Amino acid sequence: MAPPGDLADRRWLVLASAVVSFFAVGVTFFAVPPLVPQLVDGFGLDHLLVGILMGSIAVPAVVFAIPLGSAVDHWPARATGNAGLLLMAAGGTMFALAQSYPALLAGRLVFGAGGLLLNLLLARLVTTAFAGRELSLAMGIFNSVYPASMIVMFTLHPLLLRFVGWRGELLALAALAAVALPLNYCALPASRHVDRAPGHRSRGRVTPALAGLAAAWMLFFGVYAAVFTFAPEWAGGDAGALRTVALIAWAALILAPAVGAAIDRVGHPSRWLAAALALLALVLTAMAFDVITPAAAMIVVGAATAAALTATYSLPGRLVPAAHVGFAFGVITAFSNLATLAGPAATGAIRDAGASWRMPWAILAVAALAGALIAAWIRQPRPPPSQGQGSRG
Repeated sequence: MAPPGDLADRRWLVLASAVVSFFAVGVTFFAVPPLVPQLVDGFGLDHLLVGILMGSIAVPAVVFAIPLGSAVDHWPARATGNAGLLLMAAGGTMFALAQSYPALLAGRLVFGAGGLLLNLLLARLVTTAFAGRELSLAMGIFNSVYPASMIVMFTLHPLLLRFVGWRGELLALAALAAVALPLNYCALPASRHVDRAPGHRSRGRVTPALAGLAAAWMLFFGVYAAVFTFAPEWAGGDAGALRTVALIAWAALILAPAVGAAIDRVGHPSRWLAAALALLALVLTAMAFDVITPAAAMIVVGAATAAALTATYSLPGRLVPAAHVGFAFGVITAFSNLATLAGPAATGAIRDAGASWRMPWAILAVAALAGALIAAWIRQPRPPPSQGQGSRG
C-alpha cells in the first residue's frame, strides 16, 4: 500500500494530530474511575449503576464500529475529525453539567461515539500516511498515548478535584478536545478520499486473516480488561495496589515505541501479537499459582500490552486493501469493545463462585493462549517488493 504523496510528506504532522486528539480521548475516559466516590455520593448510585456508566462508553463501538469504519474510508477526513472532536467536547460537557443519572449516561454515550469516530479515523490516517515506512513505530507512539493519559489523569486528579471540583475537571477536559481542532485542521486532508486505490468504491469484507486478527484481539482485550479490573484486589486492595497496577501503564508507555521500531526492522507483526498473548498466558499462569510478585506480574502484563497494541494496529494495513483499512479497524474495534464488556463480567462471576484467584487467572490464561494460537495462524498477503522493509511479515 503506497501512501498518497501529500499525506506521506506530512505524516509526522498527522501523527502529532493523532497523538493530541487521542490524548483528549484518553484523559476523559480515565477521568471517571477516580470520581466513583463523588458520583456515588452525589447521585445516590450503587456500584452496579457505576459499572454500567463505565461500560457504556463501549456501547457505541460495539454497535457502530463496523459501519463507521467503512464510512471513514470515504468521508472527508478533516470534517470527520472535527465531528469526532466536537462530539467528544459535547459529551464531556453534558457529563460535567449532568443533574441526573440518565444525563450522565447520555453524556458518556455521546463522548463514546465521538471517541470511536476519531479513533477509527486516526488509525486509518496513520496507517495510510506511514504505509511502507515506520508504520509500526508510528503505531507504537500512537498507542503509547493511552497509558500516558491514564498516568497523567491519575496524577493530576487529586489537584484538579481540590481546586476546581469534579465538574470543573471534566469541563476542562472537554475543552481539551476543542483545543485539538486547530491541529486537526492543519494536519488532516479536506478531500473526501485519502487515496484512490483500486477497489476504493467496493465494500470491505472480512477475510480469514482479518477474522483471525479480530478473534485474537478480542481475546487479548477481554483478558486485559479483566486483569486491569481485578488486579488491584488481587494485589492487596489498597492504595499501594493501585500504584502497582499502574505499572502496566508505565511499561506500555515506555515499551510501545521501542516495540514498534523493532517490528519495522524485523517484520512479522502477527508473530509479535502471538508472542504477546503467549507472554500474557504465562504471567497469568504464574499469578494463578502465586509464584510471581504483583509488581513483576504487572510489568510483564504491561510489556505484553505494548507488543499486542502495536502489532495489532500495524496489521490492518497489511491485511486488507488500502481502501478498506477503516473497515478493518472497525471490525477489530467492535470485537475488542465487546470483549471489554464481557471479560470483566465473566471473570467476576467466576471469582464469586470460588474462594481464590486461581481459577479466574487460570481461565484467563487459557483464553490468552487460545489468542496466541489464532494470531500465529494469521497469514498476510505478500507485499510488492517496492514496499520495502517496513511492510514485511
